[in-house]
Amino acid sequence: MYRYLLFDIDDTLLDFKARELLSLGQTFEKMNIPYTPQVEATYLATNAKLWQDYESGKILRPQIFKQRFAKTFARLHLDADGEEAERHYRQLLDQQAIILPESAEVLAQLGDYQRYIVSNGIEPVQISRLEESGLIDYFDDIFVSDTVGSPKPTMAFFNYVMQRIPKFDPKQALIIGDSLTSDIQGGINAKIDSVWFNPHFVPNRTTILPTYQISRLTDLLKIVADH
Repeated sequence: MYRYLLFDIDDTLLDFKARELLSLGQTFEKMNIPYTPQVEATYLATNAKLWQDYESGKILRPQIFKQRFAKTFARLHLDADGEEAERHYRQLLDQQAIILPESAEVLAQLGDYQRYIVSNGIEPVQISRLEESGLIDYFDDIFVSDTVGSPKPTMAFFNYVMQRIPKFDPKQALIIGDSLTSDIQGGINAKIDSVWFNPHFVPNRTTILPTYQISRLTDLLKIVADH
């Protein structure tokens, strides 16, 4: 029987992609740089690679924010200030909280379970976004990588979480998230069953195998009801 539900935030409960693209467009507008499909694609690829390097322990989290715009501008041969772009982007990004469909509905129906946030990010920002979205009261505690000191999917992150949840039993836990390399690999590392939230039916071309895969958050209700 599952008792402990560990939720990712971005692109699981909140629509990070919509928030990200909105903030990006506003950032480039502030920088007087045309926001073209090439600019967007270059930034997204650069940012994704840096986050992968962070999750695998190759770089520290501050390096993501220091490098992503600078590398984007270099690859596009643009004479622009990466640090200035990062300041604009962070300010805009932190103001956005767009709820994914069914998030509040599903969390409300899981009141008999202990619910926790497990997120890679900055704790004050994530708390602010959960407050703004109205979701924060659904959770018993919030664990964010900058406070933990290690990212998902490391065992250091999950050891921190497991030590702070009273009477935690990995066999009774379920982690729910959209990232194979962060959420699902983290579940595998910690011997916790996992749910890959994959609303766009992205093919899994990795060796990382979730316990379950769902395309709608409401499908989670059946999983926990059956166990």
